[in-house]
Amino acid sequence: IIYIIYLKWGSYKIGNVAIIEKIPTVKEYIQLRNSIGWNILQFDKIKKWLDNSIFCVCEEEKGSIVGFGRSIGDGATVFYIQDIMVNPAYQKQKIATLIMEKIMDYINNNCTEDAIVGLIAISELDNFYKKFGFIYNQNNNFYRYK
Repeated sequence: IIYIIYLKWGSYKIGNVAIIEKIPTVKEYIQLRNSIGWNILQFDKIKKWLDNSIFCVCEEEKGSIVGFGRSIGDGATVFYIQDIMVNPAYQKQKIATLIMEKIMDYINNNCTEDAIVGLIAISELDNFYKKFGFIYNQNNNFYRYK
């Protein structure tokens, strides 16, 4: 059983970009994935994937999703950070940093002392994830929070 926990849902605004704790629509999710060149896998399963997230963060400008990130897991002992995406037109503006900060705040406020927190990323993002306390494991390409 996966318990879906939506704690601290809300929003705030920085400049023209609003940070909103919500699940995007399937259409918004697909548009963002397409904008960064990621494949759309199992189209019919996307809503289920999104609904089973324990925490989602969207970055919106003028009603359009320009960034997104989510965590999946059991909400206490295991957290996996997934789908950190920013539309190329909005990259290099610290949007991914804001997304990660919100996700890490959620995890730190809800995890047990010995929780496992991880993610998989391309090596070019090594320094980005190190800023959040993640350490790369060469054996399985997995980043684990210290």
